[in-house]
Amino acid sequence: MGLQPAGLALARSLGRRGVHVTGISFERADFGLASRYVRTRRLILDGDHAAVLEAIRAAAAREPVVLVPERDAHVDFVLRHWDELREVAAIPLPDDRAATESLRDKKGLAEVAGKAGVAVPKTAAVESEEDLGSGPLAYPYLLKPLESERYADAFSEKVVVVENTEQAVAAWRRAQDAGFDLFAQELVPGSNDRIMSLFTYVGRSGTPVASVVGRKVRQGPPAFGASTIFAVEFDEEVLEAGLRLLSSVDYCGFAHVELVRDPRDRELKLLEVNTRLPVWGGVAMSRYYDLGPAAYADLCGEEVEPLPPFRRNVTWTYLAKDLVTLTRLARGRRLDLRRVAPPYLGDHVPAVRARDDLAPVGALIRWGIGRAADNVGAARRSS
Repeated sequence: MGLQPAGLALARSLGRRGVHVTGISFERADFGLASRYVRTRRLILDGDHAAVLEAIRAAAAREPVVLVPERDAHVDFVLRHWDELREVAAIPLPDDRAATESLRDKKGLAEVAGKAGVAVPKTAAVESEEDLGSGPLAYPYLLKPLESERYADAFSEKVVVVENTEQAVAAWRRAQDAGFDLFAQELVPGSNDRIMSLFTYVGRSGTPVASVVGRKVRQGPPAFGASTIFAVEFDEEVLEAGLRLLSSVDYCGFAHVELVRDPRDRELKLLEVNTRLPVWGGVAMSRYYDLGPAAYADLCGEEVEPLPPFRRNVTWTYLAKDLVTLTRLARGRRLDLRRVAPPYLGDHVPAVRARDDLAPVGALIRWGIGRAADNVGAARRSS
C-alpha cells in the first residue's frame, strides 16, 4: 500500500523473488505503480476506503496476503480498519494496536521514551496562543505538527523554527486555520549533521530480524525535511537505544526511529518514531543488504534466521528530490559544492532508478512535468 521510494524498493525486493506483488495507490504520485514487479495495480483516488478494502479482500480470497503500509496515511488507514484487515491479512504492526499508537502519539512520546530510558529534547504542549510565549522553552524553538506528512504536503515544510512570539503566533494561526495541531520542542543546536536513524524489522517473536543505522546527509526542505541523501553509518548506541524503545512497548514490524546527537552533552535524544518504512528504506532492500525476504517470511509465519546489522558504508540517493534541495541551498547561498557529488560516486542505491526496472523513472518524470504544469497554471490564474 503506497508505491513511492520505500514501497517501490519492497516491491522490487519481493517481486524479484517471485512474490506476487499487488500495488494499491491512493495518489497519482506513486510512480512505483509502474514497476514491472508490481503484477496487480490498483489506483484508488478520492479516499475511497470501500474500494481499498474490496481490493484487499479480493486479493485475500485468492491467496494469503501480507499488507505493508508505506506512509503515515496508509498506517492511518490500517488502524482505522484494524479488525477487518487483520482478519484477511498479516500486517507488520503489533497485534495490540495500543503499542503502535503510543509511538505515533507525538504528545505522549516523551513519556514513553522516558520510561524506556531514552532522552528527548525538551517538549511542551501548545493548547492556545497564550502557551507560545509563556512555556518552558527559550527562543528559538521548533513548532512541530502532530501530522507531519499531511502538514508537509500543505506547507512544503515539516517544522517551523520560531525566533520570537510574533513568529510563533503567526505559525500557530496558519496551522490552526488549516486544521493542524502543533507542539513545541527545543531546537538542538547544530543538529542537522547529527540526525541518526534506525530502520529495523522486529519479528513476531520480538527479536530484531534485520537493522540498518545511518545518518541524514541532505534533506528537503534543507533544514528540516525528509532525506534526499542517506548514508549507512553503523552506531551501536543508536541501534541499542532504538531497539530498547521499541521493546519497551512490545513493538514488532517495520519501524524507523530518528535520534539526534546533542553537541552540548553528546547524549542521543529521540526526535520521532515512524511505525512504517522510512523514505530511504531502499538502502536496506538492495544488492548490498536485503531485509525484504526475511521480513516477508516472518509475516508468513516461517522461522527466520536474523540477519546481522548492516555495516557496509553505502549511500541512498534520491536524485529528483536532491536536485530540489541543492537548488534551494544555492538560492540561499548555503551550497557547498564539495559536498554535492561524493554521495553519488561510491557504493550507492538510487531511490528510483534500477537497470532491470526503468518504468518508474518515466512515471516520476511524467508526474513531475504534470505537477509543474499545474503549478504554472495555478500561478497564472491567481495573477
